[in-house]
Amino acid sequence: MKQTCLILLLVLNLQIIVCCGPAEYLNDGECCSMCSPGTRVFKHCTRDFGTTCKRCPDGEYIEHPNGLENCLKCKVCDQELGLQATRACIYTRNTICGPREGYHCIDRSCQMGRKHKVCPPGEGVKEKGTQFEDTVCEVCPEGTYSNNNSSSQACEKWTVCKEINKKQVTIGTATTDTVCEEKISTGIIITAVIVPVLLLTKAGAVALYFYMKMRQQSESIDNHQREAQMIKRM
Repeated sequence: MKQTCLILLLVLNLQIIVCCGPAEYLNDGECCSMCSPGTRVFKHCTRDFGTTCKRCPDGEYIEHPNGLENCLKCKVCDQELGLQATRACIYTRNTICGPREGYHCIDRSCQMGRKHKVCPPGEGVKEKGTQFEDTVCEVCPEGTYSNNNSSSQACEKWTVCKEINKKQVTIGTATTDTVCEEKISTGIIITAVIVPVLLLTKAGAVALYFYMKMRQQSESIDNHQREAQMIKRM
C-alpha cells in the first residue's frame, strides 16, 4: 500500500499523500491506531504515544473500529409511532426497532408502525398480521360466523344441533351461531302426563274409600239410634 503511495507522489506533482493501514486513521499527518468498537478517541496519537481510547457511555455506541472523538447516540423507538425496541442498544451496537404487539411496519426500514386491521362482525381473519404485513379479512362463508371485532379470530363453524343431541331452533347467519334447544323425549312426555293421572286416580280412590267408610259408620250410628228409640217405645 505504501509503495503505491510513493508512485502517486510522482504522478501528482509531489503532492503530500500519506497512506495509513486498514486499522489506522490519519490525524495531523500521523497514522494513528483506530479505537475498537464501543470506544472512541480520547487522545489522538503522537510520534511518541499511541491513540488513547475511552468506552462509550450509556445511551451511546460505535459499532466499528474508528477514529471518532464522539460516540453516536442510540436510536429511540417511539411508542407513539407504533414502535418498540426489539434489540436494546449497548456500547457496541445500536438499537433495533420493530412494531409494537398488534402493529406492523409500514416500510422495510420500520420507521413507523400501524395497528393491525380489525375484522368486523360477519368477517373473520383469513391471514393474521405479521411484523411487515397487515391482517387480511374475509366475509364468513356459508356455515360459519363471527360475532365480534377481532384481528386474530377466524370465522367459526355453526353449531350442528344433531351432533350434540339437540333440536335446531334457528339457523346461523354470518354474525350469529345456530340456536339449539333440548329435545323433549317420549319418556318425559309419558312421565309428565301419566304420572299426574295415576296420582290423581290414586288420590280419588283413597278419598272414595274414606267417604264410603264414613258413610257406613254414619249409617251404623243411625241404625243404633233407631233401635234405641224403638226399645224406648216398647
